[in-house]
Amino acid sequence: MNPARHLARSLHRITLASCVALGWGAVAFPPAPHQEVYGLVRDELGNPVTATGATVLLEANGTILASGTIGASSEPGVNYRLLIPIDSGATADLYKPSALVPTVPFRIRVKIGNVTYLPIEMSGASALVAQPGKSARVDLTLGEDSDGDGLPDAWERQLIRALGKPGLTLADIRPGDDADGDGLTNLQEYLAGTYAFDPKDGFALALKGLSSGTAQLEFTVIHDRSYTIEGALTPQGPWTQIPFLIPAEGTSAAQHTAYFATDVRLLQVTTTPSTDPASEPRFFRLMVH
Repeated sequence: MNPARHLARSLHRITLASCVALGWGAVAFPPAPHQEVYGLVRDELGNPVTATGATVLLEANGTILASGTIGASSEPGVNYRLLIPIDSGATADLYKPSALVPTVPFRIRVKIGNVTYLPIEMSGASALVAQPGKSARVDLTLGEDSDGDGLPDAWERQLIRALGKPGLTLADIRPGDDADGDGLTNLQEYLAGTYAFDPKDGFALALKGLSSGTAQLEFTVIHDRSYTIEGALTPQGPWTQIPFLIPAEGTSAAQHTAYFATDVRLLQVTTTPSTDPASEPRFFRLMVH
């Protein structure tokens, strides 16, 4: 027998035996799977933040451990994403200084220029908790919400001025109310970017035509917001996202699953027909992100 080959086989057996004896399959190496946190950052007037160089900061124990740039995303309604390094806690020392141990609390802040904001949606929730391998959506709203109703004070003051009712207070502007009687609550108008004082300026989808399984739809888009269209066979659903074309882009344009608006205008789209006529949507709805 070749001594070298015999030695190699013996070392291989010893290595495997050692792994089993030490239980390496059951004890994780210090790094654990990253945790992902993502979502949409809005300013105090409800507009998605687009400032150049704006960042989302993750802080634990008074130290900034991770940051991510705020910017446009291919995913509707998302303008930031953080990957948080997590330590498994299997050893006394962290595998890297910026890693969090599972279940350790942390805060998220937003920095625009030289100003750092604690988002009002985070107030009262002193912490998110590190969870290896998990993914969590956390939408952030900047500004001050002194009455704690989820609507920033600046937006409420703007609505009071527009309504021409200076006697109203912030407490009079409630998220569930419909200030202009158009069927949308104040909170829905804030999120959609429409005016809660104008009943003609609502968030609406118009069906302009229907032919051979193709629907012609029309709606107003607001800059820096993303739009998707969903279809269903009945008003109760189930609703599924459907692709669409924008005729203004020409016949050779690719189909969209979402539209990110860069201005304010009336947008016309056509849905693409299904390969199964029995599953053609008969009802449509518009989603804003």
